[in-house]
Amino acid sequence: PTAEIADGRIIGTTTKIAGPTGSILVNKFLGIPFAAPPIGNLRFSPPHAPPKWIIRDAKEFENSCVQVFSPLDGKEFTEAVFNNPPPKKESEDCLYINVFAPKKAWTPMSPPYPVLYWMYGGGWKFGHAGHPWYDGSHFAALEDVIVVSVNYRTNAFGFPIAPGVPLEGRNLGMLDQRAGLEWVEKNIHHFGGDKDKVTIFGESAGAFATDSLITSYKPGAQRRFRAAIMESGTYAYLRTPNCNNSNFEAWNLLAAGLGCPDNDDAAKFNCIKNERNDIQIKDAQERNSNITFQFACDEKTLVSNPRTRLEAGETADVPVMLGTNTQDGSVYSIGSGFDASDYFNKFLPNNETLKQRVLDAYPLGQDGRNDEQLRLAQIHTDWFFHCPSVWYGETSAAKLRPTYRYLFNATFTNTQAQYPRWDPYWQGAYHSSEIPIVFTTYNESVAPAEPTQRGLSDMMRKAWANFAKHPSQPP
Repeated sequence: PTAEIADGRIIGTTTKIAGPTGSILVNKFLGIPFAAPPIGNLRFSPPHAPPKWIIRDAKEFENSCVQVFSPLDGKEFTEAVFNNPPPKKESEDCLYINVFAPKKAWTPMSPPYPVLYWMYGGGWKFGHAGHPWYDGSHFAALEDVIVVSVNYRTNAFGFPIAPGVPLEGRNLGMLDQRAGLEWVEKNIHHFGGDKDKVTIFGESAGAFATDSLITSYKPGAQRRFRAAIMESGTYAYLRTPNCNNSNFEAWNLLAAGLGCPDNDDAAKFNCIKNERNDIQIKDAQERNSNITFQFACDEKTLVSNPRTRLEAGETADVPVMLGTNTQDGSVYSIGSGFDASDYFNKFLPNNETLKQRVLDAYPLGQDGRNDEQLRLAQIHTDWFFHCPSVWYGETSAAKLRPTYRYLFNATFTNTQAQYPRWDPYWQGAYHSSEIPIVFTTYNESVAPAEPTQRGLSDMMRKAWANFAKHPSQPP
């Protein structure tokens, strides 16, 4: 299959998906540039228009953005859960987008199809759109929707909070996501898609990014999406976000790790920007777990008062579906090896009274919490995922916006993380484990799918697609 888009002609590939009455054809266009490679002088710069081409192959995923897995003592675990298998190559040259569309969308007179725009998670440190879990072929074949997945920069490359970078240019990863949406608006009709029926969705940091788009637009403002799905993550729950507008600690530590001058901001910036080897910048971040690049509140991609805006109805007036997993917190507590002291020192420092109140509310021996780390997993699930989801749903519904919530509580052999030292019992319905069910991308080479798994996957995939088609109606 070919498509003639604004920047040139692309040649994709066709795959077959088993349907109820036979194979269904899906056209895949992978690794399409939506911005110029942010390399050389464009490092730490907002996305620029890509160079045009005559004909380009779009048959394979392109590079992922540079990923950082830290701290190093948890790298093996994190990669096993969230980066398995890894991308073929990590590079700063990574701003590529992928499209999965029903072949019948090319049929003359076919009505335009709704679009699901996917943003992956990864804590603003890692992630890539080419992960097998994010393959949109089943959505396209079985639900008559088009799926678009986008790469965006993370860690120091995506969020360079530095004196040499203007505030409006620090959330580069979020600007990449917006550039991808702009690309969809300009080009999706070439694949049979409807630019006016775009649903943004994501998991974890991708859900946070979804909410950042919702909260950054006022009601009635022109935007490039009409509905949103948030899986295990929100932004508006934060009453006072941790805006890193003037916190340059991570940047200074990175400079020290690269041997850059420490007495001149301009020299330090130029030293990091001109480091020829992007893997050196990756390694410096992984060696020091205190180097954590997060977002800045620039009031464009990320507002500093999301909770106030949502409560006042001063956000994008869009239907929302959101939810959590019953053991979202297990990867944060069990995976880290935290005991209670470690956990509260990290998440609730210098507050012994509140710490004890929390522990009293989650006594050992109740609801299966017979292990300290299982208890911490439940605390983390409620604190960072379930309670924010409940609050968000109630607040959105109170503004008379169509709002739907789900709770995922299913485990299957072929979706559990393949990490020998992590007992599947402890994993439960862990953070991100709903994704292969939603996308129908569970790995049957690990174990055959059970009938209940197939049924649940069909139901969730259809619910997500129905929401994209008719967001004001129950999915």
